[in-house]
Amino acid sequence: MENGNPEPKISIRKVEANRENAQKSTGPKTAQGKYNSSRNATKHGLLSKELVIPDGEGKESREEFEQLLEELIEDFQPQNRAELSLVEFIAICDWRYRRTLRAEAGEIINGFVDESRVAFNPVLSHRSIPGTDAVSKILRYQTTIHRQKMQALQMLEKLQQRRRKLPPGPSAAERAGEEE
Repeated sequence: MENGNPEPKISIRKVEANRENAQKSTGPKTAQGKYNSSRNATKHGLLSKELVIPDGEGKESREEFEQLLEELIEDFQPQNRAELSLVEFIAICDWRYRRTLRAEAGEIINGFVDESRVAFNPVLSHRSIPGTDAVSKILRYQTTIHRQKMQALQMLEKLQQRRRKLPPGPSAAERAGEEE
């Protein structure tokens, strides 16, 4: 039941015909068709399993991400695996945050386009940004990603401060040589 309205009843004959037709469907045959089908549920890509979106409207550049990571490594100069892991996480957060900014801009533009199709409404015309559920959701993602990045930055800073306070010890390579 949606909005309190009862769902329409479907005849048994129609249900059986649907089941029979479903058995005939074998899905996409080509590699491109299978790839397209795998993307059917993608709504915005903000939580994509793939770090860099390789194609489509939201196509991103792996080279740009790698450049961002290299610049952050140069800025923070991680000295061990834990620090490097945090720098990588910061790069991922930064990358995803940029994605939310692009998504937000796209939703706002779409909102203006949609509003321009509707007759002029003086009550609504004072709004500077069209309000949509998608924009609200994107803003929540931005907040979450920003918080994660700030936490990672704080953790990295603590690790680096602790490392600087420790007396210099043997490097990992020197410790490995001692075990032989």
